[in-house]
Amino acid sequence: MRSYPRLPVLGWSAFAGERAAPTHGVLSNPHRRYTTSGRAAIALALRVLGIRPGNKVLVPTYHCPTMIAPVVRAGAQPMFYPITATGGIDLEWLQRADLVGARAMLAAHYFGIPQPMSEVRAFCDSYRIALIEDCAHAFFGLSDGAAVGSWGDIAIASLTKFFPVPEGGLIVSATYPLEALDLAARHWRDEFKAAADIIELGVVHRRFPGLNTILGSVFRMKNWLRGRDASFEVAANGGSENAAPVLDLSLTSLRPAVAARWVTGCVRQSRIIANRRRNYAALASRLSRIDGAHALVPELPRDATPYVFPLYVNDPAPSYQRLRSAGIPLFRWDEVWPGTPVLDGDVGLDWAQRVFQIGCHQDLSLHDIESMATTVRALIRP
Repeated sequence: MRSYPRLPVLGWSAFAGERAAPTHGVLSNPHRRYTTSGRAAIALALRVLGIRPGNKVLVPTYHCPTMIAPVVRAGAQPMFYPITATGGIDLEWLQRADLVGARAMLAAHYFGIPQPMSEVRAFCDSYRIALIEDCAHAFFGLSDGAAVGSWGDIAIASLTKFFPVPEGGLIVSATYPLEALDLAARHWRDEFKAAADIIELGVVHRRFPGLNTILGSVFRMKNWLRGRDASFEVAANGGSENAAPVLDLSLTSLRPAVAARWVTGCVRQSRIIANRRRNYAALASRLSRIDGAHALVPELPRDATPYVFPLYVNDPAPSYQRLRSAGIPLFRWDEVWPGTPVLDGDVGLDWAQRVFQIGCHQDLSLHDIESMATTVRALIRP
């Protein structure tokens, strides 16, 4: 079975390309702090905004449980709103809803496709609701002519989805100073482990020509001495920060590992954007019109840098596990938060089952993408 990295991996190629960073993205904000994860960033955003127990926080029906866990952990009440067929917020539904006690809204750019945010911003302003712009899927891009992450009172992002790091998130704001967030340094053992994990995953995928053999021997010896399963891929790249709806409060008070921040700052962001757009276009050309499925967004917007390629599958049950077993890097959000309601006109719960999020990150080659598309076409049945 062919082995595809499910998330970005570090290698020499990560440092190739133009040094100039893109001007449009979450890092455009003047106030920013790195966190241990995207979910930790949401928890910190709620703290900065002064969300109290009993307050309502508007959240989408299409979600990863880790988007909702920080809200519940803060003692607030998640109030679910429907999303439209384009992934946008159903503002007409919200205008008819009882919003008494609503203090904040979590609004997401799904799949790395920036959603129009100007009307969402106006809605929040009119109801005096703080806007948390969830850019976990959209580190780069423009929404209504402005950088993603600049529309929210606060925005959050995930490093692991776009950079070859094992942990890391980001909380940013144009208006809220974040210097008062007291985030502690990591223990030296955690720092060492993070650096070793970054390199080891790259070695597993043979991304360090000239050093793969010797480093592979070093890591095999390390794993043998520790009694670790040699299948590092399962532990380091088989899951993500979306794996469970549990929020470790200690992680919200810590900085991410220095290695994660260093890698994020040093790899070539121009390569990340170019390769992801290339891979998305290649998947779209192969998978947009197949029996039993269709591309949710066949044509990538000009100012988008995708996180994944969203494929809507008519009959998902028999296909999903077959594709996972074949090694295809894909996810879906089929585990929704308990009590998520069925709402008129909503596509969120339907997407939770039928939208497969197929990897298109920068460390998948065009050969990988071609092979993945062939497998998907073979295993999805009409």
